[in-house]
Amino acid sequence: MNVITSLLVVFILLIVLILGKSSFYALSGLFMNILLFFILIFCLYRQIPVYIASFTYILLNSLVTLGYVNGWNEKTKAAFYSLVLFLIVISVVFVPLIQKLSISGFSSQELEELATLDLNVPISFTQLSVSVILIGVSGALIDGSMSIASATAEIYQQRLQELNVKLLYKSSMSVVKNILNSTVNTILFAFISTGLALIFWFQDLAIPWYEMINSQAFVFEFAVIILSSISVAFVLPFTTIITCRYLLRKKAN
Repeated sequence: MNVITSLLVVFILLIVLILGKSSFYALSGLFMNILLFFILIFCLYRQIPVYIASFTYILLNSLVTLGYVNGWNEKTKAAFYSLVLFLIVISVVFVPLIQKLSISGFSSQELEELATLDLNVPISFTQLSVSVILIGVSGALIDGSMSIASATAEIYQQRLQELNVKLLYKSSMSVVKNILNSTVNTILFAFISTGLALIFWFQDLAIPWYEMINSQAFVFEFAVIILSSISVAFVLPFTTIITCRYLLRKKAN
């Protein structure tokens, strides 16, 4: 038994011990998301338009993570609706913005290692870079929207008779303020963990720091964390508004 298999067994055992019966949905949902990723790669290989394949992957991944794993209820409905609406908004803003950054394709350091390979692939690397960033951002958005929708729904359930839109929104925003800092720090730590290897690689190549921070590889990684943080900062209040209106409208109906 190799190390990966051992870690996988430990992970499955911990999930089963912590979640109990619901661990089946968590584990099967995880493997479904992995399968969706391979389907995305196959779709790109079959030259399906990059944006169509990527956005379909994001929506299916969201449905599995929110609807299948957590159950299709008021919390997951509100989180999913918020995620879809916000993805439409950020796509309109982010797609031209990322294209303006000119961070698509391989960096000069990577081209040295890929010199023996054929780079004439029938895929737009600009669209692929945009899709990679949007997929990375969507992970943080799913986590943040689900956290806020769950907290707002819990407040709504506990104080059902006392709440109006203004009071529920105010209570939910107090949760947003607490979650936002930890979520942004989580994104930052993820960047640090992946960026350290890149920084060490630049040091091995004896690249000065001012060239490093202007390199395409570093800017790409840094763009992911900045855009993810901006998206999370917007999606949490956005989810609060959608969830408050959804819950109170359902109550009125």
